Amino acid sequence: MDSDFARLGEQLKAARLARRPRVSQTDAAAALGVGRSTIQKMEGDSVGQVTRTTVQAYARWLHWTEDSVDRVLAGGDPAMATDGEKPTIRPVPDLGLSPDVEYELRTGKVLGSQVFNLGPDDSDGQIIVVLQGKKDATPEEVERIAARYRKARRHLQGIASEADEVAES
Repeated sequence: MDSDFARLGEQLKAARLARRPRVSQTDAAAALGVGRSTIQKMEGDSVGQVTRTTVQAYARWLHWTEDSVDRVLAGGDPAMATDGEKPTIRPVPDLGLSPDVEYELRTGKVLGSQVFNLGPDDSDGQIIVVLQGKKDATPEEVERIAARYRKARRHLQGIASEADEVAES
């Protein structure tokens, strides 16, 4: 398996170096919202230490298809995405979010959002939820996601209510 990760790292590096105009690791890191060391890990033999979401984000940025990482790990070659498959990456202001969250916010379709206060005062904290799906989600998929969120929302509201009771005591 280690050789598969090393091969994946080599393929990622080769794809970056093949881009025109040529892109440095620093430029790639900035585009993804990660540190240069993350790119170094992905292109080296430490790709297994990077989250799958980040590796997939890098592969998409290199214009690979969604299944290309798995294809390379299985011994095959990556496939290039067609223009219609290439994700649109829109900038997200620096909010101090993790690179994985920033990438998902740039590439997914926001279906809804909500703020849950954890107490009566603003200083008590908040839970901020962004409900998101694939950009090309069908109406049926959106409804399924919404139904799952409605169930999860009840739990989040319960957490906020419990926090209110603790704050009052």
